Amino acid sequence: MHPIAVHLLVCLRRAELVREADAHRCARAVRRARRLLDPRAVADLAPVVLAVLPLGMVVGVTAHEASVGAATGVGTAILMFGAAANLAALTLTGSGAGVAAVLGAVAIVNSRLALYGAGLEPRFRGQPAWFRWLAPLTIVDQTYALATARPELADPAHFRRWWLTAGAVFVGAWAAAVAAGVAVAGAHLPLFITVVPAARLPEPVQRALRHTGPAALAALVGTALVAPPPAGASPLAVPAALLVGAVVAWRTRSMLASTAAAIGAFALISL
Repeated sequence: MHPIAVHLLVCLRRAELVREADAHRCARAVRRARRLLDPRAVADLAPVVLAVLPLGMVVGVTAHEASVGAATGVGTAILMFGAAANLAALTLTGSGAGVAAVLGAVAIVNSRLALYGAGLEPRFRGQPAWFRWLAPLTIVDQTYALATARPELADPAHFRRWWLTAGAVFVGAWAAAVAAGVAVAGAHLPLFITVVPAARLPEPVQRALRHTGPAALAALVGTALVAPPPAGASPLAVPAALLVGAVVAWRTRSMLASTAAAIGAFALISL
């Protein structure tokens, strides 16, 4: 055989071996990713991500208007990881408020997260130290509601895998939405909310928007009512806690007081 032909065959064989090695490495990477990531968490977070994307863009636009810079706006959005606290901080910063006022507002707005953390304490118990320090960063209304609605997450390894996947998806989507809002504001592109004021929306759309918040709350409450009670809890614990929380909310108009009352009622009945 001609030497050139032999050299060509050798090169083709080496290329084939390289492709096989690359295919094996890709397969190992896919298997490793499947062990680390939880597809169910991605499915759980998908509708939540779609719902918070517009809110993230609003935070990005507010960050641009507050003149804090794109990197600072996106960075604080990730570190705070809460739209209400972020908007409060950016608004106060833009109006020239002091550091104490900004920190106080953020602490008050995020005070409910302490109750969420207390509710998730059994899931974090027994987890590695690095997880207990880093994972609470992504405790927000959505992740708390989704995690507590899944009794199968009582297994520590399963919960850790689910929470890390959900947190990575949520943080990535939130950062992208905030960055998009900063970019849109910087390019002076019109957002839907500025082009079409709520008063000019069609009447059916306005009626639907007025019921969005109560519908979301009803979905969470309905899930809690039909879900089986936690192990060791009385079947009446959840309905009683919801009733106590509703009465306190009606009398005090305080989210913190109603949440604390509902948790206290649940704990007392479950003793």
